[in-house]
Amino acid sequence: MLGYISSTRKKSCRQCVKAKRRCDLSYPCCKRCSAKALDCAYPNAEAYHKAEVVIKATPNLNQPTTTTAPPTTTADSLSLDFGAPMEPAVSGVENSDPISNVAFEDRFQLYLGSHSDSSSNKSRSSSPTTTIRTTLLPEIWAPTYLNPFQVRYLISAFRSFVPVLAKDGHNCFIHSQLYADAQPSAYEDAVSLAALYAAKTRKTIPILNKSINNKIASLVATSHTWTLEEHLAAVQAMIIYQTMRLFDPSLRQQTEAVPHNDLLALWAAHLWKRSFTSPITLSQCHNSWVFYESLRRTVLMSVVLRGGWHCVTHDGICNQVPVLARLPLSMDEELWTEDENIFMTRTPCQRKREVLTTYGEFSQTWTPGQDDPARLSDFHRLLLVACRGKEDPRLFFKEPSTVL
Repeated sequence: MLGYISSTRKKSCRQCVKAKRRCDLSYPCCKRCSAKALDCAYPNAEAYHKAEVVIKATPNLNQPTTTTAPPTTTADSLSLDFGAPMEPAVSGVENSDPISNVAFEDRFQLYLGSHSDSSSNKSRSSSPTTTIRTTLLPEIWAPTYLNPFQVRYLISAFRSFVPVLAKDGHNCFIHSQLYADAQPSAYEDAVSLAALYAAKTRKTIPILNKSINNKIASLVATSHTWTLEEHLAAVQAMIIYQTMRLFDPSLRQQTEAVPHNDLLALWAAHLWKRSFTSPITLSQCHNSWVFYESLRRTVLMSVVLRGGWHCVTHDGICNQVPVLARLPLSMDEELWTEDENIFMTRTPCQRKREVLTTYGEFSQTWTPGQDDPARLSDFHRLLLVACRGKEDPRLFFKEPSTVL
């Protein structure tokens, strides 16, 4: 769940109104509709910018005190559903993966493409039938099962975020002008450690690991003081740190990094809520669009990262599909690359909402074999490979470059 609609009768979902039952107002799907597998729709909940969302309780954004996942009471108080495993009725997938019996380290290396085993060059003989309850994805098609080639592409794409940030100071979810005026310390630390990672050697790996752990501890200690801008930078930094620790076995940090996926989910979910309840006002239209599109992409990438890791460790099953399908993004990649003057001339502020769509709608509109992959940016290509790669292999042809 991503939030709550304000508690008035007129905001109750249509199913609860029809049944004359009390609606708990969970958004995007109330608990009654979820339990009964009903399509949940609110009469006044419209687009991302127009939804009225409030925080039901103030979460504890600190790091879990143990190495296990954060207490479920913390997530429940926010009505978050980022970490629950996929139910069999949701995934509809049996364990028929030909590499499912391969040891984890070998399977991870297979996804990275470093094995010469012939199984890495063979696709699955058949794709399992996937059944998704309509209450999770009403009227939106999305897969829950990725083949090894899709998973490998996801890993390659995430690994590319780090050297690109080190080289350019930005990447596909951190806009080049996002911190032009003021640089949060979390952003500066992420760029510095990305540069150290890009130049890593066997002797500098312990220094890198210790530095990452110290920066994460610093973020945890200061999380209660974050402004919205600092909160965004912290989540972006955490994505960079988790990418290095999870997807580079040479760091030997995967065991320590896994519990921090839940911390990343909590921070990202609260960032999402704060963008509704405590929005910032920027003087320039371009600056405002840059900030909020960076925020949307950051939240989206935080969920994709966790879904990708679940695919690696659970033989291709992505447990984040219900959340991903609902998240919005801009379809106009030119706005992401244009400067302020062109932006103001071509796209006035009052029109920028027209290009927003959800990830689920975006994937559904792609026509395999007809739409041209060459027009896609690396960001949009990554999203389409994850959900339509099995149907359109052309999406794989321009694989993100990885410098490690």
